[in-house]
Amino acid sequence: MHPFPFEELQKILELKDTELLTDELLFNSVMTTLEKKLGFSLEDKNYNEIQTVKDHKVYTDNDNITEMVNIIDMNTKERVPNCIINGREIFLLSTEYEEHVLFLNYNAGFTPEDFPADLKEVIIKLFLLKKKEFIKTQNHEDDYSFEIPQDVQNIIDIYRRKNW
Repeated sequence: MHPFPFEELQKILELKDTELLTDELLFNSVMTTLEKKLGFSLEDKNYNEIQTVKDHKVYTDNDNITEMVNIIDMNTKERVPNCIINGREIFLLSTEYEEHVLFLNYNAGFTPEDFPADLKEVIIKLFLLKKKEFIKTQNHEDDYSFEIPQDVQNIIDIYRRKNW
């Protein structure tokens, strides 16, 4: 489920009932385009990774961790207790894990409750642009092209850089 569901967009823009099927397809296209540009999924998903501890830290491949399900020390096969999560960085409180390989199982992404307002704005703007483009193609107008405005691209770039 998208952290910003189509039904919310429908309410915000007061979309017509007669165009819901087309609008939902355009919305899905916007979400796919945005996730490709960001380089990560917006949905809260489960991830598994193997990372090596260096300087009492490991870094996850994904940002916006919502839950650390499990951390297993692959050297001892025991669960790792007591760590601090700060963004993608997991700081281990014990020095015994230095150079150990850890198995990380965590959930990351956005939920409807913590979805950033600026990304909602990006989705709304991209949806309106896609709809405008779709209407122009339906009317066989030659002047149609989908370009992301600079203000929208700037917001996308901020989130993309966070994920590097």
